[in-house]
Amino acid sequence: MNTFNGNSKLVSIVLPVYNGARFLRQSIDSCLQQTYCNIELIVVDDGSEDNSVDIVNSYDDDRIKLIRHETNRKLPAALNRVLTIHRGSI
Repeated sequence: MNTFNGNSKLVSIVLPVYNGARFLRQSIDSCLQQTYCNIELIVVDDGSEDNSVDIVNSYDDDRIKLIRHETNRKLPAALNRVLTIHRGSI
């Protein structure tokens, strides 16, 4: 069931990650497979040293936005960054 129609509100999903490659693909897939499709998925990589960024970049989906921090700035900084760029309801 696809619950998207032209009047559906955009919903922003925030997915902070720090060295979370092990579960990242499963997390992204879960977000993208929701029945409500009018979403933007904002992945905030907080200075990961694993292949988290490569995993995000492997998706060809315009709903996914990647924000990268060069160093680990911790969760509050990651969430605050999203507040400046999200387009939908959080």
